[in-house]
Amino acid sequence: MATSPLKPIVFNQGLTTEWSTLYTAPSDKQGIGIDAVVFNNYTENSQTFSIRLVQTGTPNELNEIISNSNLRAKSNSLAPAMIGQALLKGGTIQAKASANNSINVNITATIVEL
Repeated sequence: MATSPLKPIVFNQGLTTEWSTLYTAPSDKQGIGIDAVVFNNYTENSQTFSIRLVQTGTPNELNEIISNSNLRAKSNSLAPAMIGQALLKGGTIQAKASANNSINVNITATIVEL
């Protein structure tokens, strides 16, 4: 099984107050393993963010791995709950924040070939 380690899959993506898909694991790959993540609050106020990993089916609270995590003003989070998680082909990473234009995210992953 061939892998391509440390590939940026999400780069400087801003979060909104609605759940949005940040990344979908490609259908021509076996899946991905999340290596590194950083959420950055670039505002003057504390904000929160939530993350879901959806393998299949309708997204809901059971897919959340981080729920309303507080992120202080001008601070970042390495989101340790995401590190080591995996998605199979077609799986998605979804996120939202407490305020628009407040938090950006970068994610690096190992891509697993078919």
